[in-house]
Amino acid sequence: MEQPPSISLYERTEDDTSALGDGIAKLSLDQIDDHPTEVSLFDEEEEEEKVSESKTSKYAYSENANLAEENDLLKKQKKKHVDPKKFELRPYQQELAERALRGDNCVIIAPTGSGKTHVAIRIIQHHLEKLERGKKIVFIVDKNNLANQQSERIEEYLKCRLKVISGDIQREVECVQDWDSLLPHYDVFVSTAQMLLNAINDPEQNVCLESFCLIIFDECHHCGRKHPFQRIVDKYVDTRLDRNGDKSRLPQVVGFTASLGVGKVNALDNAVEHLKTFLAIMDADCLVTVQRNKQDLATHVNNPKQYIVSVPGRRIDDFGTRIKILMSRTEDYLVYTGVGTVDRIAIRPPSIKGDIQYTSWLEGTLRKAQAKLQDPDMARTLFTIRQLLEIYNNALIHYTHARAIDALNFIKDEVEKFPNISKYTEIERKVKSVLEDEYMTLEASALDHGRTSENPLLEKLKEIIISTYAEEPNMRAIVFHIKAQKYTGAKASISEGGMERHEQVSALELFRDGEYKVIMATTVAEEGLDIKECNLVVRYDYAGSPVAMMQARGRGRAKNSRFYILASADKCVAEKEQANVTIEPLMEAAMKQLQRLIELDSYTFQVQKQGCQRQMKRERELETYQQQSKVTVPNYSIYNLSCLKCNAFLCTSNDIRKILNHHYGCIRQDLKYRVVCTRFDQPKYPGEDIEMGVGRVDCSGRGCGVKLGTIALYEGIYFPILNIKALKIAKGTMKGDTLKKWGMVEKYFTVQDMTEYDMEYLSKSDRLIEWAN
Repeated sequence: MEQPPSISLYERTEDDTSALGDGIAKLSLDQIDDHPTEVSLFDEEEEEEKVSESKTSKYAYSENANLAEENDLLKKQKKKHVDPKKFELRPYQQELAERALRGDNCVIIAPTGSGKTHVAIRIIQHHLEKLERGKKIVFIVDKNNLANQQSERIEEYLKCRLKVISGDIQREVECVQDWDSLLPHYDVFVSTAQMLLNAINDPEQNVCLESFCLIIFDECHHCGRKHPFQRIVDKYVDTRLDRNGDKSRLPQVVGFTASLGVGKVNALDNAVEHLKTFLAIMDADCLVTVQRNKQDLATHVNNPKQYIVSVPGRRIDDFGTRIKILMSRTEDYLVYTGVGTVDRIAIRPPSIKGDIQYTSWLEGTLRKAQAKLQDPDMARTLFTIRQLLEIYNNALIHYTHARAIDALNFIKDEVEKFPNISKYTEIERKVKSVLEDEYMTLEASALDHGRTSENPLLEKLKEIIISTYAEEPNMRAIVFHIKAQKYTGAKASISEGGMERHEQVSALELFRDGEYKVIMATTVAEEGLDIKECNLVVRYDYAGSPVAMMQARGRGRAKNSRFYILASADKCVAEKEQANVTIEPLMEAAMKQLQRLIELDSYTFQVQKQGCQRQMKRERELETYQQQSKVTVPNYSIYNLSCLKCNAFLCTSNDIRKILNHHYGCIRQDLKYRVVCTRFDQPKYPGEDIEMGVGRVDCSGRGCGVKLGTIALYEGIYFPILNIKALKIAKGTMKGDTLKKWGMVEKYFTVQDMTEYDMEYLSKSDRLIEWAN
């Protein structure tokens, strides 16, 4: 068989400035099977300015709405003329479904690729056949992409009135109606957990648990503290306990997962207790696994061969050494900012650079200390130092996973984003000159392989892909990385390279068809990505939980598939993943023991379960009481909000309003004289009710030029939407503070919702912004 041509894993293009780590350069295979092999990149990176599903429940937008609507309509019309496929459960699948078909609440555990969705469809079919008047079925998923995937599987086999409700705010076709208006018209709902939770918590919607006869939790291992899955089942359990254990009017609850894990324990008894607690959370009467039909299960489920490969670091590391020297020289200037007088720890950076500890010091300790500085020149000097250190630290992370030139290009691109201003402090000029002095040497080091070796991780990845292709030209590979690329996910803006949902779906279809040989995905795709042709899965240099490891491994669905864990030798990734491997037998043993305990004495298990549920309910009630006692009266104290970089006053806390329960807009009339507003050619996040990213807001105080936020168009008015991370909060003699999220400001003041009176007043007043272009 002809060998594939050479592979350039990192080939820079004119507009390709990212690298693995915070971003990744586009991975491309030159010519395989007479056509270029494409690589698709998926990400779920959160940003302050984006609309979150947990905050906005009713609206969904897309700039391609009309086209998507037409396509959606055509698909639905096609489906009307296609009879559902007939399907029969395999013996092991029938065994998995038995307890649920009897009406028991249960947690069903089976390997990835075993067809758990088919089991769920059989349970749904059973309920449809005996559907109680007015009762509905809801299939709950964790992620938006899974909602569409699972709904398609259900419609493939069942003829039913089905509705998908997900919170993919920027990408959905239609304006999502209230649940209570949809319930009469559909029998089955496939919903993200947050959307259902929003509806149940909304007093204006007539939705409650009793609206359903069956609730299925897909990937139910997510039922952890604060997760929407658990908040839904908490309501279920609380309702049942309030009714003295009566669940006659409550829906049946069924959870599916490939693994529950065993928590942070390594002893069998503790692992059993962990599983007992989980069943209490889910109000499950039993834990279901394949026992009678194990041979049948083994026949149909592929178990990828697993390899943990410890990869040594670069043999010659001149570039990395020089980046660290550059960081140390920049750190030396911290003493000239006066930050040590407000926080002595702030001038003592971690000795290890390019890791999460250093990132935490930058984002936490140093940024908090900066807010306490009173001198404007010192504040902006520290801001610049912190900004440069953050760039160097991220570049070092890129360098760990990618090439030296990728890290250098990252530094260059980020520094070019600095405001074009003439007024710098003396220390600012000096720290910037440190980089200018070192840049040519860094560039020479990055390009000279005699001074900086190629990345062994990339070389190993290249080797694995080539060898797999040599054996199987029709290969499919998924490479998982924590951050495959910062701005290529469904939540990234269009102008920043974000992929529309239909583009992601299209990429997956091309992957299935073989047009794409490799998909590079973030860890969000470790669950639910169902590509039966996939024969190679690689986790690229990160350690996860035992559950995450099993989920990722399960993406290898084809026969003779392989699962590689590539691990930097100096990061202990291999050791952590090896420890995860040893957890699997412990979990299997714990499940068997718990099943025996329930079978031998079901009554005692039920008593223990209800005791555990009552204890958890008391803890929730205590936590709620403590939270309510902290916020008994809204805090309307007035605080000053200033630019974190230059200390220039911007507005007060009274000038901030919440728009659509999520966006924090400033309504102060004279803010426009303290900022520079630049209009974009088109909104980054177009929408029906609000258009986000219409422009950007920069500080004009003292020649600062730092980005303060974005601009939104809401009901015909342009609002400055300030980024809380760019602000300093202060009042009187209080030392300043800075926060990561607007939701955290409640510790200082309460932000009022935008009212009709506000809108009427603003519509009659001068506009809030003046465009600079």
